[in-house]
Amino acid sequence: NRLLKYSDIVLVPKLSNIETRSSIDVSCKFGPQTFSLPVVPANMRTVINQQLARDLSDRGNFYIMHRFDISNYRFVKRANEEHWKTISISVGVKPSDIEVLEQIAKDNLRVDYVTIDIAHGHSALMRKTIENIKKNFDNKTFIIAGNVATSDAVKEITEWGADAVKVGIGQGSPCTTKDKTGFTMPMFSCMLECAKNANVPLIADGGVKCNGDVAKAIVA
Repeated sequence: NRLLKYSDIVLVPKLSNIETRSSIDVSCKFGPQTFSLPVVPANMRTVINQQLARDLSDRGNFYIMHRFDISNYRFVKRANEEHWKTISISVGVKPSDIEVLEQIAKDNLRVDYVTIDIAHGHSALMRKTIENIKKNFDNKTFIIAGNVATSDAVKEITEWGADAVKVGIGQGSPCTTKDKTGFTMPMFSCMLECAKNANVPLIADGGVKCNGDVAKAIVA
């Protein structure tokens, strides 16, 4: 079967009873909170920073803070002191990442969402990291794990304890994974594959070039 990018498909309209677009509720329940849009900026240094994260939190939008060259402890402490609506961070799978999370838990700081952010999420290190987060935060923190590109990965990561899974390998335009490793999958087919037997929310990560691609991702 041919693998499809968002640009390879079109959505065909059907009869609608909607009288005005302003009457539509596009909010999205995700874990313990409801957000105004089913859209999240990529957790990359070039896309999000602490000020934007604060602004998105204030406006009721979801975000995932990137994990590069920042102190997750200081970010979480500041967000707690300023009473942010949403505190959402990224971590890797190194011992140093776990140590920071252990300190956050020890100091009883609130973290609403933790994204385990690695290039190949279907791995033994992912399982170990999920277990560590569960041990430190119980069910007080919503765990997002990724990235993956198969329904088997979604199934296993969910069984390991992830509350949501981030889908997409090498499809963002700045991403070099596909060129360096050869691993990738066009995003529409990737989402179809990963959603086959999913019983947790999925985040489509990468490949969006225009607003219509968001609708196509949701359809998939």
